[in-house]
Amino acid sequence: MLKKQGTVQPAAFMVILISATLLQGCTRDPNVRKARYLKSGEHYAAEGKQQEAIIQFSNAIKIDPNFAAAHYDLAKAYLHLGAFAGAFSELQRTVALDPHNIQARMDMGDLLLAARQYAAAKDQATAILALQPKNANAMVLLSNIDVAHGNLTDALQQVNHALALDPNNSNFHAALGLIELRDPAQQQAAEAELQKAISLDPKNAAAHNILSGILIKDGDMQGAQQQSQTAVTLDPKNIRFRLQLAAIEIHNGEQAAAEATLQQGTELLSDNQQGADLLWNYYSSTHQVDKASSVYAALVAKHPGSVPLKITYAHILIQQQKYAQAKTISDQLMKSNAGNPDVAVLNAMLLLQAGRANDAYSALEKQASNWPDNVAVKLWLGQAAMAKGDLSDAEQSFQSAAHLQPNNLAAETGLAEVANQLGDYNLLMQVATNTLASLPDSSRAYLWKAVAEVHQQQMDAAASDLQTAIAKNPNNIEAMQELGALRMNQGKIPEGQQLLEQALAANPNDVAALGILVGYDLHQNQVPQALARVQQQISKAPANSQMYDLLSEIQMRSKDVSSAVASAQKAMQLNPSDGEAITDYTRAEVAQGDPQAALSSWKTWTAAHPDQAHGYTVLGALEEALADPDAAEADYKRALGIEPTEPTAANNLAYLMMQRGQDVDVALSLAEIAHRGMPNSPATADTLAWAYYLKGTYGSAHDLLETAVKDDPDDASIQYHLGMIDSKLGNKAEARTHLQKALSLAPNTETGKSAAQALHSIG
Repeated sequence: MLKKQGTVQPAAFMVILISATLLQGCTRDPNVRKARYLKSGEHYAAEGKQQEAIIQFSNAIKIDPNFAAAHYDLAKAYLHLGAFAGAFSELQRTVALDPHNIQARMDMGDLLLAARQYAAAKDQATAILALQPKNANAMVLLSNIDVAHGNLTDALQQVNHALALDPNNSNFHAALGLIELRDPAQQQAAEAELQKAISLDPKNAAAHNILSGILIKDGDMQGAQQQSQTAVTLDPKNIRFRLQLAAIEIHNGEQAAAEATLQQGTELLSDNQQGADLLWNYYSSTHQVDKASSVYAALVAKHPGSVPLKITYAHILIQQQKYAQAKTISDQLMKSNAGNPDVAVLNAMLLLQAGRANDAYSALEKQASNWPDNVAVKLWLGQAAMAKGDLSDAEQSFQSAAHLQPNNLAAETGLAEVANQLGDYNLLMQVATNTLASLPDSSRAYLWKAVAEVHQQQMDAAASDLQTAIAKNPNNIEAMQELGALRMNQGKIPEGQQLLEQALAANPNDVAALGILVGYDLHQNQVPQALARVQQQISKAPANSQMYDLLSEIQMRSKDVSSAVASAQKAMQLNPSDGEAITDYTRAEVAQGDPQAALSSWKTWTAAHPDQAHGYTVLGALEEALADPDAAEADYKRALGIEPTEPTAANNLAYLMMQRGQDVDVALSLAEIAHRGMPNSPATADTLAWAYYLKGTYGSAHDLLETAVKDDPDDASIQYHLGMIDSKLGNKAEARTHLQKALSLAPNTETGKSAAQALHSIG
């Protein structure tokens, strides 16, 4: 019987069915799947595609969280990208799962050494030697730790042990040369060891780089450049080598060559955030932000797949205050790379700039749980917490960053900012002292120490530390500002002005230094000089909205209201999120008799900053001025919904409720919140006193207003309310005095009319 074409005989069908079932079983076997992910990751890593490798290794770990080989490969991928926090975390996990992984322990020891965690690095070296007593690399690690501690005798002993075991190891000879460099009498011996290292291995890039450093000390800059160039040629992706070569080229007057060295590194390392930042760091230090912007725009176009380059370009746009362009890049990256912590940080920075502190904090909080060891996420989480007024969370985040990366100056800076905002100068002194213990040349730490000393009335010590801060870093503009302000307060006006002007010359955008100089001009009633000073500075920094804020305020002081409006509008145009600008604009428009224009601007601003209580508070005040109490009440409530203890909103809402005959108990509670928030304000005392009056608590009301009327005797409302309270207390003469004063202060207002009626009733 003929077989029909295309049919499968039963036996053959069973073979196919069994094969398919076995294949399906393999694809479901977790051991097979994790092995495939590992192999795929290793393939990507071998091709230099570290980001793709990270994804595959992470997939393997998701299947088996205890897969030590995948953890180690993931650590190595992070190391290639310079993501040291992630690498360290994965190395810790590797060693915990596989304590006998010698190379993982060595890698972890090297990272700990670089992070100056010497005791932990020594633990790893000791553990390796316990497993392999003749491990020469571990001996060299111990030697490097001894060098860091200044124990050169022990360091020499360890490296000589290593050389005895492996006398032809080029790296060990380089390590010996480094130790000998510590002793000026051993310079020739050190150079000989490095030459020996290079003769043993001409491709030892580190030895060439160290030899370059020796030649720099000898003043042989051409020889140093040649050795440094060799190191970079041998290891073109080594950031440290490139930085040294660029520094030599700059010293030799070859700026174009240095720029090319750094640009080549940026392109070679475009998948690495540190690499992407190489050229930008040079442009930033040489104040070439505009050039950086055009160069990085071209780099992004040339390498469209590079996320790090896009991130760096967005940071440059932020420096230029081109927030809309930066946001476009950030939004695109959030769609394709939302899980990247550097993208999350960029997004948070823009949210903070837009005044959306709560959104920034929420986004970073989620990233912090996904990336618990990412220092940048912790740092910006601290910044977001500060922006939303949660100093406790901010301090915790900065402390966490400092724990992850001891001696991280950004973490210490965050803690210093928290201490400043809290007015906790003991904490500020502690931060400064801790920083100086590990970074004795930190100009910034001397600045913090000086600020603490100023508030502890140790002026001579503060002046000395500020001078040290400037000596350590002649470009420390904040130290110049502080010393300038200190000298001004001490009456040393010429010296103070000179320091502040130096700060302005170093940074034309330094509004703080300008503000102090202008403040002195105004104190001396030299308004034209203050105006000229600000206008001159605007010519040097025309894109700074805060300069126009300052100009608007001076113009208001000189009664030039129309110019004040124009300056505030210019500030708003330069930076739509500038809250000071819109406040200046509001003040000027109200003075010009056009509160409706101010109201319209604030509505636009609050729509763009929906989580800012301040905006709704001002909006409510403007609506009150325009006789729209319903809208005012709604906006005060919105402000308090965002920030329940916002004192101005609480005060205004309490007073408005009492005016409208609403629940006095609620008004009293709001007035108490307002007075707690602004205990020295006559306005909050007046509101709380009137709430006491309406509740019949006349004695408490009288005590509050007796103080308030001394602080602000020309406030008609306070005079009227004190008169009414005195009347209830039977103090008729005092009541008449205060009511007559209220009437004279505000004759054609509701307050004046109410005072006249009360006088008539008293008789």
